Amino acid sequence: MKEKFSLHVLGLYLDKIERAFMLDPKDLSKLHHKEIAAAINRHAYDAAISSCQKVLESDRDDIEAHYQLGVAYLGSRMMAEAISSFKKVLDLDPNRAGAHYRLGVLYDKTGKLDDAVKSFKKAIELEPKRADFYYALGIAQDKNGEQKKAIESLSKATKLAPDVDKYHYRLGLIYDQQGQHDKAVEAFKKASEAEEVAA
Repeated sequence: MKEKFSLHVLGLYLDKIERAFMLDPKDLSKLHHKEIAAAINRHAYDAAISSCQKVLESDRDDIEAHYQLGVAYLGSRMMAEAISSFKKVLDLDPNRAGAHYRLGVLYDKTGKLDDAVKSFKKAIELEPKRADFYYALGIAQDKNGEQKKAIESLSKATKLAPDVDKYHYRLGLIYDQQGQHDKAVEAFKKASEAEEVAA
């Protein structure tokens, strides 16, 4: 009888310990997201993709897992899959600026320049202080033959982040192509100054 009582108490004790160490599903998701982010940072894209897929098996609407899956696919150069993942993110959260931006990058890489421009503009609408968004937009516009608009976008990028040399340099290239050599020289000079600050 004493032995049965002891086993019963032990069972209750173990149950309490188990419950104490059980994680809330949201906390568990955060742990998975951190683990996936670490894999992406190590360029272990296959591991990240596998982990994302496991998370999504238990929660098909996990926005962060879809986003990280898109990033991992992009890292693995699986463009169609990455596009699909970022579209899913935007189905679940249309105001995710980073997903619009990454989708724009993918469209740019696959030659869909009109779609890239639209995606970058939407990202900027949601986060208007991001110089990198304006820079990406300017590059897409330049490739799309919209040099005047590209100059506007790149000028905005240089105002938001004056210490980033590549923004000034790209602006200088377009000015030079447009025959605006004085402005090109000025932009290249600013690029050189920004590079020295960074070094």
